[in-house]
Amino acid sequence: MNTSRIWSAVITAALLSTPVSVSGQTTIGPVLAYENDANFGIGASLGTALNDFGDGFGLLADFLIFFPEEGDYFELNGNVTYDFPLENSSAVPFFLGGLNLARASTDLGGSNTNLGLNLGGGVDFDLGNFRPTAGIRAQLEGGDGLVFFVTLPFQTRE
Repeated sequence: MNTSRIWSAVITAALLSTPVSVSGQTTIGPVLAYENDANFGIGASLGTALNDFGDGFGLLADFLIFFPEEGDYFELNGNVTYDFPLENSSAVPFFLGGLNLARASTDLGGSNTNLGLNLGGGVDFDLGNFRPTAGIRAQLEGGDGLVFFVTLPFQTRE
């Protein structure tokens, strides 16, 4: 593992060790991920309601740094979500679709950047101010893989 990857991991872990609360229906916090080719990843997520589009619509964006066996790999994702609320349940299933910007570089100096699409879904757990999410997304083009993710954001209620 090269020095820049180690420092990237240390800085990212330090920045994400404590979730940040913001007002309204916005959540910010750390995200953990596993991608079938790039292995384990860490990053930050941002979620917010898109009330102008109607009830149930939201935005889920994240930045992830992965740690493949060789080289470097990171992603930037912007997804629109749609919630399917269940009565009397703290679990809210959702569908997501959006864009994926993936950049991979090798230890030999080559790099590749791709723009692709995300399709997937998951479950948002409403536990008061703590709103963890677990999901899976398929990357079409862009990252070309499956990503399993868990967000650990906090939300402040108005």
